[in-house]
Amino acid sequence: MSLSENQENVQPLISVAICTHNRADRLILALEGLLKQSLPSQNFEVLIIDNASQDNTKEIGDRYEKKYSNCRYIYEPVLGLSKARNTALNQAKGKYIAYLDDDAIPCEEWLEAILDTFTTVEPCPVCIGGPIYGLWEIPKPDWLDRTIEDYFTVLDYGSKPRWFPRNKYPYGANITYKKESLENLGGFNEELGRQGNKLLSQEELLVNWILEKQGEKFYYNPKASVKHWIPKKRINPNWLLRRSYWQGRSDAIADKIMGKPITQQYQESISNLLHLKRVIAQLWPQKKVRLTTRTRIWRSWGYFLEVWFNR
Repeated sequence: MSLSENQENVQPLISVAICTHNRADRLILALEGLLKQSLPSQNFEVLIIDNASQDNTKEIGDRYEKKYSNCRYIYEPVLGLSKARNTALNQAKGKYIAYLDDDAIPCEEWLEAILDTFTTVEPCPVCIGGPIYGLWEIPKPDWLDRTIEDYFTVLDYGSKPRWFPRNKYPYGANITYKKESLENLGGFNEELGRQGNKLLSQEELLVNWILEKQGEKFYYNPKASVKHWIPKKRINPNWLLRRSYWQGRSDAIADKIMGKPITQQYQESISNLLHLKRVIAQLWPQKKVRLTTRTRIWRSWGYFLEVWFNR
């Protein structure tokens, strides 16, 4: 992927943003995946957004920036995924901006498939996503129900290209926008998104809701796939419940931002928390059923606390 000097001034078609925080070991694998892209290197740039890392991320970023002229290392001192994503948006030179998680590895035709979709599909989508296959460090446990795999950022809509159904969108580990459309919204809301140990989310979902209300559409291309690392420290019920709790907090913040009436939020927070069937299900003999319903209880609890005590 080494570029000659006269390629340095070529305007890239697409900017790839990797927002990273203390994951230098996984970051290298993501970057190596980008070195193997079938798309010619002069057609894309790689933005390494170091979000206040305390490991050797800077060393890696500097190394790749020095060796590959389409790589740029950028330090963002304010902790927060949305802040880092907005920094990438402000720095990107491409017509499109692709967000790749720092623990995800793209397939070789990832960028080529994305650009092909933007240039051939009619009407032109505002956003493109593809499969996100789980790279499980340990075997996926039997107690994990498929309906809650979303918490591990796994997505698979099959082997055929298609429009995403209404109210369904790509996930942030593998998502590409028209840069202008994202800029017009002001980027991602920085109240949402990961902030250190706070597992907040919904930042890209909020963007997608607004874009869909504007009449925009989202496209799924199975050729634009990535593999997403799922470490064993997450593959346990305690992490899953914590993740569910923060999902509820995120839901409440997103509802507030979108202008849902506070009286409606109060009502929903109580009715969801007092869902009798979920409580009764805790007596069910199958662990999978108990855990699945418990994640919904914890999500409701997070929503309740955010609505009632964080105004």
